[in-house]
Amino acid sequence: MINLITVCTDAYPMEYARKTITRFMELTDLECTPYCITDRPDEIRDIATPIKPEIKTVGWWNKVLAYSPNMPKGFNVYLDIDIVLINNFDEEIRYAQRTGKKISCVSDAIMWKGNKFSSSMMMFCTGAMKDVYEYFKPVHKMLEHDYDGGDQVWTGHLLNDDDILYLDEVYPDIKMNLKFHLGTKVFGQWKFPHRISPKIKTVDCGGRPKPHDLQDLDYIRNNWHEIKT
Repeated sequence: MINLITVCTDAYPMEYARKTITRFMELTDLECTPYCITDRPDEIRDIATPIKPEIKTVGWWNKVLAYSPNMPKGFNVYLDIDIVLINNFDEEIRYAQRTGKKISCVSDAIMWKGNKFSSSMMMFCTGAMKDVYEYFKPVHKMLEHDYDGGDQVWTGHLLNDDDILYLDEVYPDIKMNLKFHLGTKVFGQWKFPHRISPKIKTVDCGGRPKPHDLQDLDYIRNNWHEIKT
């Protein structure tokens, strides 16, 4: 039994959360309960249990809310909602569960600010990241305005190497970054391949362009849509 955790707050279109949730539920063979941390519960409650944010924060800092010990108990799979899910990755989830690490993730594609930890795909037990959450609560307003690097750099600096399992070191096809793994920049413009390896499990479209801008790519268009239940 696992929990799927997504976050959709502020002006982010709820269609992103809906497509991520329904696609994951279509792909997985694991018993799974989906949740969405959101300020618009009526737009998601038909496919997932909405969770009201405990703290009013902004942008990527909302991911830190998933670390709260008040989240539903269990083993959590957190996904950014601009990741396009292509193939089943249950094996990777089971592996993360077995290792018992504080948190599992995929290495940041560009080692942003010298930080290897990435918060785009995370797996952890409820309560395992309680210390990070409790540290965040009294300082979140300051971080939102003054911390250069966002939630993943801040979180990464709080974790020891022994706390983290980097899943891509065991399963290199679990997640590819669209720009930095698959794309090339030509005269200042990003160019993306029209075919990718069938072994790739997910494609991370963090930043720009977003999946709705990439409908000319079959592997995006064919996998980024809401599955009707």
